[in-house]
Amino acid sequence: MAQYDLIEYNDVGRLTNMDDLQNMVSKSKQINFAPGELRGLILLQRNALRRGNYNLSGKYGDEAEKLAQAEDNNYALGLIQLNKACVAIGLGLPAEAKNILESNSYGEKMDNVADKNIYLCNSYMLLASIYSDMGAKKTMLQYQKKSLEILESTPIDTLTDYQKIRYYYLEIFQLMNLGLAYAFNPKNPRLDLAEPYFKKALGYAETHPQYFKLCDIEVYESVSAFYYEKKDYHKSIEFSQKVLELERKKKKPEERLAAYENIKDAYNALGNKEQELKYLTLYTNLNDSIKNAQKVSIINQSQKKINTYKDASNKNRLIIIVTASGIILLIVFLFWNYNRKKDREHRKKYDDLISELKHKSTEPNESSEVKDQIVSNISSETEKKLLKKLETFENSEKFLKKGINIAYLSNLLNTNPKYLSEVIKNYKSQNFNAYINSLRINYIVDHLYNDPKYREYKISYLAEECGYASSQVFVIAFKKEKGVTPSYFINQLNSVETV
Repeated sequence: MAQYDLIEYNDVGRLTNMDDLQNMVSKSKQINFAPGELRGLILLQRNALRRGNYNLSGKYGDEAEKLAQAEDNNYALGLIQLNKACVAIGLGLPAEAKNILESNSYGEKMDNVADKNIYLCNSYMLLASIYSDMGAKKTMLQYQKKSLEILESTPIDTLTDYQKIRYYYLEIFQLMNLGLAYAFNPKNPRLDLAEPYFKKALGYAETHPQYFKLCDIEVYESVSAFYYEKKDYHKSIEFSQKVLELERKKKKPEERLAAYENIKDAYNALGNKEQELKYLTLYTNLNDSIKNAQKVSIINQSQKKINTYKDASNKNRLIIIVTASGIILLIVFLFWNYNRKKDREHRKKYDDLISELKHKSTEPNESSEVKDQIVSNISSETEKKLLKKLETFENSEKFLKKGINIAYLSNLLNTNPKYLSEVIKNYKSQNFNAYINSLRINYIVDHLYNDPKYREYKISYLAEECGYASSQVFVIAFKKEKGVTPSYFINQLNSVETV
């Protein structure tokens, strides 16, 4: 177990190799060492969660759960359920995550007080994030406070070294989260109540620097945002500069980008056009660089896949960040500091989608006329007929049929799959699966926008309504097509109507 102890002791902000974990699980199985196998499976469950591979996370979680039940290990069962709740949140299924957490009684059965309190702290943090997404800010704040209270009731002098890392890491983040919750409450911002939490979090930089450094950039970034909200622009710039100093060592370009943006906005508020232009230029250049790097990354990943097919013995090394509690960074991303940036992106996508829906009824329908510039192996007359059939198909809502595939549609339209695939590619600019997904998602978006009763349905019902057998596949398709999850879209529609 020494290897697992080392991994879990060092895994806050460190890199862990997934292949190494799989090998450790295999070795534990070979010698019938159930505790080692269980710890490895939970770490793999977290690994897949970090990577956004929710199906794989579920697979490891189910394996770990069976073993934990056989071992009657309440601590392991609790961690597994927390990870499953995180998967549900990541998929945009807050009701499912809420049910997992509220029906989970493993925390109360844990023998070790520190483990129990740290676990409950995590659980309440997740519930706070769920209620925040639901717009229930009062309940969110109650869970935030409850989370910090249960953590601070832990006897510090009894903590092991590993528990101390988890304790202080959570303590600092929860102070920051409460500060953000008060400062950026859209209905009733309370900067006076927020500031003591930020000051207490910053105090750990002096009293416990070894733990503060694990989340220093996030704290400074949040404090900078707070002082900007307070209109103390000089202090906002001061803390964003601290972010830049740390980023030079930690190499987190996204954090540098956020700092540039904060400084730019602060100088704008101060009327310092020269400095504003300087940081606007830095922001623009870095933003372009990040986007280009992402494009290169996509190309490299595609090439790796090709190489894997060529040589099955070459394995892609999956390096992931695993936090001490296994879910802390994910929780932090769900809270105000990262939500503040993500909300801007989601809001823009939502606004674009609403604009599109508003203009849909007034814009003329695009005709599916044959485009002369397209080079095709199909005769012009055949293309025209097939496009007319596709238009009829789209208006018939037969795309809602579960399990629809290109063979079915080819037979329905009395054509062959090759012709159909080529026409969809040339005239719809999509492959067959993307084409069907877009029809289904647009169908459900129209119903959500025009018929409020649809917003009361469960995500599982909406998925079934538009032809998906799985809620998870529906959520992924919705987000890919529209840029936001169905839950976010529904919450925004409802919030607009209640204003």
